[in-house]
Amino acid sequence: MKQIRYWPLFAFALLAACSPAAEEPAAPAPQEEITAVPETAPESPIEDVVEPEMASEPASCAEELGADAAQVLVDQCLAISPATRPPCNALNSCDMIRDEIRRGCGFGDASDNPEFCADYP
Repeated sequence: MKQIRYWPLFAFALLAACSPAAEEPAAPAPQEEITAVPETAPESPIEDVVEPEMASEPASCAEELGADAAQVLVDQCLAISPATRPPCNALNSCDMIRDEIRRGCGFGDASDNPEFCADYP
């Protein structure tokens, strides 16, 4: 009786060992020829694309107002912003920080807002 119990397992192992090998994947199709990059430079460099008024704006609030004044804005922004990752960083533009303060001051019930919210109508 024990011999019959192991017979299906033996037959499966024998058939699995005698099965043909799996086919190898076909070679990848040849890639199309890549067109050469033109050797001539573009007519205008990228710096010329920047509008003149954008180039004159300070890159950060700390550059525009100074470190101390920018830190006051950052502290106000962190105090009132409802965002989980607010843009309250002196490396951002002052306009971005002020917009976030304005948004936070106008968010929800304004009765509990700090005094500085009066400066951001």
